[in-house]
Amino acid sequence: MEKRKKRNGRGVRWIAALLLSALLAGALSGCGGSAPGGDGAGEGGAGGDGAKSGAEGSKAADGGSPGQDGKGRYVEIQESLPEELDGWSIVQIYTADGKLRLLATKAEGDKVVLREWEKQEEGLTDVTQSWLADMEFRCIGGWLDVRLAQGKDGGQYLYAGYLAEGEEDYRGHLYKAEGGAAVEITPQKWTVPNEEFGSYEMVQGLAVLDNGNIVAVSYTSVDILSGEDGSVIETEKPTVFYEGGVIADGENAYLRASDGVGGYIEKRQGGKAAGAVQIPYPASDSGASESGDRMMTFSSNVSLALAALPDGTLIAGSKDGLFRMDPGAEPGQWELLVSGQETDFAMSDLWCTDFAAFEDGSVYALFESEEGQKLNRYEYDPEAVSEVTEVLKLYTVYESSLLNQAAAKYHKAHPEVLIEIHNVYPAYYPDSVDYNAVYQELNTMLMGDEAPDIVMMDHLDMDSYADKGLLADLEDVVGPMEESGELLSNITGIYRREDGKRYVVPLQFAMDLALGRDITVQDMVTMESLAEFLSRAEEPYMASRTVAGLVDEFYPYFCAEIVDGKQLDREAMGRYLEYLKAIGDNCGIVASNPEDVTSYGVFGLAGKAKFALSRMSGFTDGMLSMSMVDYIKGDFTAFENRFEPLVQAGICAKSRYVDRAKDFLRFALSEEIQNLEYNGFPVNRKSMEHQAMKDRSEFAMVTSVAGDDGSFVEFESEPYSKETADRLVALCEGLDKPVGEDAKIREVLIEALGGYLEGSRSREDTVQKIEDGLKMYLAE
Repeated sequence: MEKRKKRNGRGVRWIAALLLSALLAGALSGCGGSAPGGDGAGEGGAGGDGAKSGAEGSKAADGGSPGQDGKGRYVEIQESLPEELDGWSIVQIYTADGKLRLLATKAEGDKVVLREWEKQEEGLTDVTQSWLADMEFRCIGGWLDVRLAQGKDGGQYLYAGYLAEGEEDYRGHLYKAEGGAAVEITPQKWTVPNEEFGSYEMVQGLAVLDNGNIVAVSYTSVDILSGEDGSVIETEKPTVFYEGGVIADGENAYLRASDGVGGYIEKRQGGKAAGAVQIPYPASDSGASESGDRMMTFSSNVSLALAALPDGTLIAGSKDGLFRMDPGAEPGQWELLVSGQETDFAMSDLWCTDFAAFEDGSVYALFESEEGQKLNRYEYDPEAVSEVTEVLKLYTVYESSLLNQAAAKYHKAHPEVLIEIHNVYPAYYPDSVDYNAVYQELNTMLMGDEAPDIVMMDHLDMDSYADKGLLADLEDVVGPMEESGELLSNITGIYRREDGKRYVVPLQFAMDLALGRDITVQDMVTMESLAEFLSRAEEPYMASRTVAGLVDEFYPYFCAEIVDGKQLDREAMGRYLEYLKAIGDNCGIVASNPEDVTSYGVFGLAGKAKFALSRMSGFTDGMLSMSMVDYIKGDFTAFENRFEPLVQAGICAKSRYVDRAKDFLRFALSEEIQNLEYNGFPVNRKSMEHQAMKDRSEFAMVTSVAGDDGSFVEFESEPYSKETADRLVALCEGLDKPVGEDAKIREVLIEALGGYLEGSRSREDTVQKIEDGLKMYLAE
């Protein structure tokens, strides 16, 4: 790994948080992606240096498929970055005049300077033009967002976004090279704050077309600008979310979009929306989106890196691999060049920040991690052969960063083994999951010849699969790791059955916190103590709830407690009804939720709410909750001492590779994998301690929240103290009960509780109604 100075992470995260807050408030539909995959060859102009030609070049263009002798495939090669780049941060890679170029920034005192390097046969050469070399930026925090674009005639343009000294807000500037000097041609609309958000337009990317026009995308508009003076030729307000920048092939501009249903690429001739063609993202399972489905593919470490060649060929990179789509192909007919697990795209601790492609088939990707920056080259090697002799199939409902990382690293350690992951849904899926379809698909696979070797049991009836003998015993994997103290046995130990066997192990977990002010830890640690306290309270401690809202918030904490064998435990059900009644009486039960959703959850504590439940899925994720506790001068504890198991792994008993699958699970439970912070707490004890002590000084979120009087105030989520981290670790180590879930129990509770909560039905009658609704279901 090439170690470089981190690129002003705090500023990036601070700005991003402001934007995310605005987007979540309803500015746009869709969801935000993670680090975008750069703006590729289009911004740098025509690609292709002709270094490789003839037969080798044609093989690369054909996708690099192995020949009859099994030889020939794309390989990943790490480029060595020269000492001249020490102290510089590479912010962009692109093509110009058939060569790879790098744009880098460096802080010198109170200013930031830019340099442009070109990859030549003898190494990197500084090719910075005088107009760019003379530019200096004095910006608060040293954070500078820059993109360089080059037109067909070699003319260069620079976008620079920063918070200048003496100014209150971040804003963007556009410059062009003219007569060896920089001339500012910033569009007038960029100099006026947005009326809706009160901030200036934040440009995500821009590209120059062969006709001299510039296509620029911001969070609030898509503009076609004049390359002469920056004036706006056409503008439109997006109806979808555009993630990342813009690339161009000279004639067309390409935007990566999400409409809240799925992700796709917009191909716009001349940058215009009229007649735009939608191109589905490449899919992992088939190597091509033959069905045309536009399911979200936003991943944890990269969404979609994209580059366009001058002839309209598209090259895409993601965790699924490198793909190519020829200009004459049907939209979405992608050809897989190399599997994601053969590349750093599959690594969750790396994110692709830029991407460039050449006509000879070679591709470059710039990656960044906490350790620094890394530049990879991908090219077709006619002599390379695959070492894979074992392919294990892993089935999971949701995509998992931990699983992606474990599979990629395990393959690097064992080149002969490939873990193929089948995600039914991507990590961030906006709609409800169809578990009936999931069960049908998985059951068909388990009973047939296509059974997966490893299956993630989250939200699935794992006991049923185990009782039917479909899962292998994992005691020989988990038991020794618990005995040595390597694992948090309070989390993993609940899966050991009375006969000493266990069939599932969680790889992560989340913790449910109770947060409050004017209430002690003892009064909010359980439903019983909370109900007792609220029954005496003289004012509401939470915003009003619907019946369904109250059930959804609290039933996971008693779902398993009200079932005794195959029947309802009437006594336990009666107790929990009393708790729900006391909580409902305090907050108030309403027919529908109010429009002011800021009164719910953690953010509600900044206003009139005095109690909230918060799901904490990791130490970084907990920054918001801990900052809110500090803000309200309150306290916190683990509610009901419960946790939510995540990424619950099992091994299919009929697998041909049971021993290999067990070895993979040991690897997934090891420090090497668990040390990296994913969306959940690790079950590895040393990894827990490692993550708790992580320096998060560069992480911050600033947003506006509604205060006591309804007016909006600024709220900043910041890293918490070592003492708080130690306390969170202690809470994690003391958890001893998982939350429960059952769709049928939830349904019956919602149907039965309305009358009881409003006082028209007695507790006994409500218990009877619930028992009647569940009798046949529990007896099955």
